Amino acid sequence: MRIAVDIVIPIYNARELARRCIDSVLAHATGNWRMILVNDASTEAGLDQDLQHLAQKEPRVLVLKNDTNEGFVRSANRGMRRAAGRDVLLLNSDTEVYSGFLERLQSCAYAEASVGVVSPLSNNATLCSVPEMGKDNPIPEGFTPQSFAELIAAISQRLRPELVTAVGFCMYVKTSVFERIGYFDEMFGRGFGEENDFCERAKKAGFKIRLADDVFVLHKGRASFGDEGHDLQSTNARLLEAKQPGYHAAVARFFEQNPLAPIHAALRAALGDKWRPETPEANAAPQYRSSSWYPAFVRLKPFLPKAVRVFGRKALVRWEQWKAK
Repeated sequence: MRIAVDIVIPIYNARELARRCIDSVLAHATGNWRMILVNDASTEAGLDQDLQHLAQKEPRVLVLKNDTNEGFVRSANRGMRRAAGRDVLLLNSDTEVYSGFLERLQSCAYAEASVGVVSPLSNNATLCSVPEMGKDNPIPEGFTPQSFAELIAAISQRLRPELVTAVGFCMYVKTSVFERIGYFDEMFGRGFGEENDFCERAKKAGFKIRLADDVFVLHKGRASFGDEGHDLQSTNARLLEAKQPGYHAAVARFFEQNPLAPIHAALRAALGDKWRPETPEANAAPQYRSSSWYPAFVRLKPFLPKAVRVFGRKALVRWEQWKAK
């Protein structure tokens, strides 16, 4: 499969993590690819020089530098627009990829014409997390991230299930999706929620979101945001629900029904006693909850689906009014 793709990596500080991410792509990417690095006015010493040196050395690497710090969403959009007619793999700078990642993501994306967006499995990617869904998982005992990725590829049945949303740490997007719906909505500012809104718009345009269940990508999470990331998540969750009413209820249902259960079961069986859940409840159905990510009304999960269905935006407004009292 020789599909043209640009690997877009927005970067803000976290120099060592960015280096590891870039090195992993250079080591394992195959086919017709280019890399677009968007330096969002990083302030960490040596990072800009690293990127410029790399661009001089690697002909397939392009560095774009923002004059001022624009945030993740605008930086991602700048890189994705530069792809100009090529597919895009949007990759966080705090990730690491492994052998075969790109061709397997493309294989999932082109398994059927209706697929528009693909995300892989990860240790830390909410609904795409393994072994425990919705958790920031340690790499299982006895494995390195690379050998864990190899295990996932080896046992995968390539079910490629449909997802309620992709996860923005690693998102393969066909160029036809950009042509139909455009890019990220910059109302989400520095980041969080933009990929969920993008996927909602993609689904309304007739595209499917799928999981590449034979790909594992390591993800640290919020490396460029630090503690600010929690506040951004909470604020943007409200923006997302206002723009896409019912989104959080749909994700809650996805967690409750867990269509990824066969993938989790196969992995846990392969791990055997090397998988040790952090809590006794780990074998129970995963739950969609977070004290920092989602607004308080999402935690009223048993009541939310009906509220959104009956009252729509009014339910959100009334809840916010009540909470402000």
